[in-house]
Parts: sequence; structure tokens; C-alpha cells
Amino acid sequence: MFLATILAANLSLGVLDGGLSGANLEKFGVSLASLQNGEWLRLLTGSFISRDAGMLLRQLFLAAISIGWFEWRYGPLRAGAMFFLLDILGTLLLMFGVIYLIQHLNLDGVAELPTTFDVGMSAGGFGLIGASLFHLRWRGRAMAIGLAVLVVKLLTFPEPIADIAHLIMLPFGFLVEALVSRLIAPKPDRAR
Repeated sequence: MFLATILAANLSLGVLDGGLSGANLEKFGVSLASLQNGEWLRLLTGSFISRDAGMLLRQLFLAAISIGWFEWRYGPLRAGAMFFLLDILGTLLLMFGVIYLIQHLNLDGVAELPTTFDVGMSAGGFGLIGASLFHLRWRGRAMAIGLAVLVVKLLTFPEPIADIAHLIMLPFGFLVEALVSRLIAPKPDRAR
């Protein structure tokens, strides 16, 4: 259902016909400035759209892998709840944590980030990947490799907002899943 919604949203906005228009990016994308103006619905609308056909294909693949694996393991309700929890919390952490800090540090070359609109579901997707890593026996190595790959990507093909979100969400998803798993896991029966 999520993949169909992403595809329908992008088709209706003409993403496959030359990319997302600047007007639609400003109308549906999320930025620190839009959230500070109280435009909270953008936390959802921005997750369902992509900038261009290439990004759409990457988003569909990421959603299929990250949400699909989590749904296969835990069912659709928990997968959907975890995705939206991680996507929304991750976007808020990114915007009101990192981007807000950057805004107040007046750093050269990134001063436009608070007003830059972002789209895509990768915050939630990378959060679910991190959550999935929690269940691996070799999770520490997997996390280190994942973070190293993300740092290399940031250094070679920088997309500051997306790259920072990915770097934040991989370990954040891991930590959230650690907490959730401990809260909902059955307690051992001490009577045995």
C-alpha cells in the first residue's frame, strides 16, 4: 500500500514527466522554516514524493526492502507504526536539532539549509534498516559498515540534508528498536 501511495503521489505531481516542479517542492516538501511556520502536515506529504524519476526508483527500492523486511518479520501494523514513528521523529531531529544548530552557527556554504525543502522517505527507511540491524548477531559490525558507507557517500557525493538524515537515522532506528523490543518482548517465566 505504501509503495502504491508513493507511486500515485509522484505520478500525480508529474515526477516521471521531468521531475518535481519547484512549486510542488515548496508546496509539499519539508524544511525547518516550514515547520517553524506550523506547517506540520509536511512531515507526511514530504515522505511520499521524490524530486525525479531516479530518486523515485531509489525510494521505491528502499521502501520495499526496509519496510518489506520489517513487515515480513513483525507484521504490517508494527512495520507501519515504526516507519512513521522513525520518519517523523527523524525529520524533527534533523530539522530542530542539526539544521537548527547549523542555522545558529552561521556556517559558510550551508546557510541555506533551514529554508531548503526536502522530500523522500529515506529518514524512515534508514531508521528501519537500523532497527533491523538490532536483531543481527553481528549488529555492531553491520552498524559500523553501514555508517562508514554513509560517510563515504557524504564525502564523495554530498547531499547535506539527506546524508545527515541517513547518518542520524541508522543508529537512531537501532536504539528505538532496542527500546521497543525490550518493552514488548515477553518476559521469561520465572516459575519454571
